[in-house]
Amino acid sequence: MRVLIIYKRSFLETHAAERRGIGRLGPARRARLRASDRENRRALDALVGHLEKRGVAYDAVCRGGVAARHRYNLVVALGGDGTLFAASHLAGPAPLLGINSDPKNSLGLWTSADPRTFREPLDRALEGRLPGTVLHRMAVAVNGRLLSARVFNDVLYAHRNPAAMTRYRIQIGPRQEEQKSSGVWVATAAGSTAALRSAGGTRMPLGSRRLQYRVREPYTWPLRRYRLTGGIVRSLTIETFQVESSLWLDGTILRHDLSLGDRVEFGPGEPLRLLGHDESRRRRLFP
Repeated sequence: MRVLIIYKRSFLETHAAERRGIGRLGPARRARLRASDRENRRALDALVGHLEKRGVAYDAVCRGGVAARHRYNLVVALGGDGTLFAASHLAGPAPLLGINSDPKNSLGLWTSADPRTFREPLDRALEGRLPGTVLHRMAVAVNGRLLSARVFNDVLYAHRNPAAMTRYRIQIGPRQEEQKSSGVWVATAAGSTAALRSAGGTRMPLGSRRLQYRVREPYTWPLRRYRLTGGIVRSLTIETFQVESSLWLDGTILRHDLSLGDRVEFGPGEPLRLLGHDESRRRRLFP
C-alpha cells in the first residue's frame, strides 16, 4: 500500500515574500490568515502522523509540485476543491479521497472529511471499504495532441488579456459558427455547478458523461444572434482566430497557450473514483 498526498500551502506560506503587502492588511484579516496557516500545517501533520502510525508508505507533494513516480493505491487531496482538482490530474486508476484542511475558509464541495473527522474514512479507504462515486472527467486535445484526459471541473478558453475580445469558430457535430465573445466555458458534470453555472449554465446529474458549454458575454454586432451559445453535448471543437488565446484547465492548474488556427477538441476523459462523496450536499447547495 502506497499513498500519494497532494496538499496545499496556505496563503501566508505561498506569499511569504509579500510581507509589506500583508502588513497593510487589517488586523482581523492578518489574524485570519495566520489561523488558516496554522490549520493547514496541523492538518498535514495529523494526516502524515496517522499514516506513519499505521505503517503506510506515502509521498507528500505540494499541489504545485511534481509527484514522485510511483504507483499509488490511494490519492489523498488535503486542501480545498482547488487542491482536489490538482490531485485529479495526478490520479490515474487510483481512487481519490478529499480532506478539507481548513473548513472555516474553504467550501470543500468534493471533500468528505476534515482534520477532526478524517481518520475513520481514511482507514476505510485504506482497507478498500469506503464507497466511491464514479465521475467522468474531460479530455482536451490541441491539433490532435492530448493535453489532459483528467480535467475534473472545467476549461476556460479565452484571450490572455481579460479585457480583450476572443475570436473563434465553435463546432458541435455538423453545426459551426464564428463568434466573438469573452470566451467559452466547457465543464464536466461535476463542474456544472462552478463558474459555468454562474455564467448561466445548469447543474447536471453527476453520473453524466456529457459536457456542458457556455459562451461568455457574446458580442453579436451587427444585429445578429448566435445559435451556439450553450448546452449539453458529447463533444465540441473550437478553432482559434487570434494569436494570444489560452486554455485554463481546472482554474490555474494548467495553462496552455494557443496559436492562430489551433483546433481544440473537448470530449470524454478518464473516469475517476471519488471516495466518500455526499451528493445530497451538492444538490442542497446548488439546487
